[in-house]
Amino acid sequence: MTPSYAHDDLFQGLCALVIDDSPLMRRLVRSLLRQFGFSSVDEAENGSAALRQVERHRYDVAICDWMMEPTNGLEFVRALRRHPDPACCGLPVIMVTSVANKAQVLAVRDQGVTEYLVKPISASKLEKRLVAALSRPRSLIMTDRYSGPDRRRPREQTYGGPRRRLADRVADLPWEVEDDEAAIRRATEGMPDYAAILREEVAKLRALLTEVEAGGAAAEEAWHRIFRIAHDISGQAPSFGHGAAAAVGTSLERLLQPVLRTPAILARAPERRVRAVRTHVEALALLLEEGIAETSPETDMLVERLRLAVERVRREEAGPA
Repeated sequence: MTPSYAHDDLFQGLCALVIDDSPLMRRLVRSLLRQFGFSSVDEAENGSAALRQVERHRYDVAICDWMMEPTNGLEFVRALRRHPDPACCGLPVIMVTSVANKAQVLAVRDQGVTEYLVKPISASKLEKRLVAALSRPRSLIMTDRYSGPDRRRPREQTYGGPRRRLADRVADLPWEVEDDEAAIRRATEGMPDYAAILREEVAKLRALLTEVEAGGAAAEEAWHRIFRIAHDISGQAPSFGHGAAAAVGTSLERLLQPVLRTPAILARAPERRVRAVRTHVEALALLLEEGIAETSPETDMLVERLRLAVERVRREEAGPA
């Protein structure tokens, strides 16, 4: 059965660009967009590749992950908003991230992002951001200090053509739509089981810890790669029904954030940090071994113990060198 969405007619015939360095997440978003009715969905693996594609093709919207290498989502938006071609610089951009704090939201707003979508990705959340970006277009503002969509959202719409939308009121009507779980199941048909992907990530983390313990020039890069895997798990796992793994990934990401900001901190608490990371990795392995995907009071207790381990590392990092 073909799914039905409240705004199928808005999306019909539109072209989208999905920008993410995770093939898995690109595939998920692409599948959801095709369910919504988009006629064409292209992909790019980082901001640099996306900018080249935007220069060659015309898109109606871009869905962009924030944390990518070598060019992240925010760098892509900065370059896009300053592009000399009006068709490029005015492209609506929905920024996708696992971070939802006010400072980060203001940062992306001030760089010209159109809408902000916090992971986990769901059909309803993505559809809502698309409707906001496409049915209520905002004028492009170009000044010395800011380039991007007008940050004052219009309260009234006077346009009476075929794309006129009272988006919020329309969404409240009794549409017959698939729920989020059904939409995600449809979008992930044919994809590898996410538990199998997590097992591969656990194997990579164990190998990277071995590199860290060996020391040498490769150790700092290994720390960076461990952080990136933790970030991916934190952002991806909830969209595939693995909230417990996501919570562990988020804790591991938090543990290693100071290392990325200040590499010199690696000289502090090295043994305790390695033990804490190993505990996180083995916690992921335990969840997989027990077949635990969703959060529960038991997994909450596990995450709390991981939080305490992170705090012990923090205290030792803050102590005298």
